[in-house]
Amino acid sequence: MNAISATRRTIRREWTAFGVLLIISVGLMGVSGTRTAQQLQSGVNTVASPVEEFLASINDTVASYLSALTNIDHLRTQNAELQQDNLTLKEELDRMGAVSKLNDDWSKVTSAAAGIPYQTTPVRVIVRSISDVRSRTLVINKGSRDGLAKGQVVVDSGGALVGRINLVNATVSTVLLISDPSAVVVGKESKSGAIGTVTGSVGGDLQMKYVDFAQKLTVGDPVVTAGESLAGTNDTSPFPPGLLIGTITEVVAARNEVVQSATINPTARLNDATFLLVILDYSGGFGSPIVNCGTAPSTPAASPTAKVKLSPGVTPGITPAPAPTCVAAPTLPPLPVPKVTPTPKPGSKATPSAGY
Repeated sequence: MNAISATRRTIRREWTAFGVLLIISVGLMGVSGTRTAQQLQSGVNTVASPVEEFLASINDTVASYLSALTNIDHLRTQNAELQQDNLTLKEELDRMGAVSKLNDDWSKVTSAAAGIPYQTTPVRVIVRSISDVRSRTLVINKGSRDGLAKGQVVVDSGGALVGRINLVNATVSTVLLISDPSAVVVGKESKSGAIGTVTGSVGGDLQMKYVDFAQKLTVGDPVVTAGESLAGTNDTSPFPPGLLIGTITEVVAARNEVVQSATINPTARLNDATFLLVILDYSGGFGSPIVNCGTAPSTPAASPTAKVKLSPGVTPGITPAPAPTCVAAPTLPPLPVPKVTPTPKPGSKATPSAGY
């Protein structure tokens, strides 16, 4: 019962408030068209207009500021993306030079393989040791599994001599450069044919020594491998003939010397070579020693009936020694006997003597 009464009271209050507001609205609508109401409205608008403009300007300023903050954040994001793209493009441009050089080197070395009259295989340099305090070597990415062996000759894409393999593993090999002081090759000046021994030096240049003074060496002329072994040996040249070694930059010829020397600038890119060629089908090196037939030690021949007493369980074996190459000892001509004519004594007749 109390709940019903409370609800009715609430409804009556709501309708009462609605009626009051309706009456006020109708009254305001009635007086709004009067002159006094219009003047009052004009005065209120005059007073409120600056406030409205100020509030509108503040609203516009806040909206512009918020829009600017949004645009700045968007521009900052775009700038970061552009910087990253620029950095990526720069890295790609920087890398393109190296990639292009690798492609050029590979194209050159594969093209050069067709022009070299030997069977070759291309290799890539993976380690470089070109300091002045250690052996000047290169490590290449192929080894015995790829058919490489110690002593094989290495050239660059232009066919210029680089060095020889001096150490072979299963997958990698070490190349001793011709610029190393321990490297030796017999070189020939391609125009005059002058022969000399070419060795490396600490500074990286090559020295051509022991050239006959009568032979001509000219600055600017090329030097190639002679393909010859050292005189008085039974060796085969470790280097095939005709490989370009370098160009003569200086000739040293003392007036009272019987030999002369020259400085050679190597043609091969020994310091920055990337791809090289290894010659597979040329073999050379040291042969059997040469001895004089007249002075060679005699080895007693084994008697067919000789018996050798062996310990139980021991099987006789023979280890053949390399047979020396026999060279006949030079036969010197007999010394001439001078003809002697005795001096006649005074008052005597000279008697002719027999001449030799």
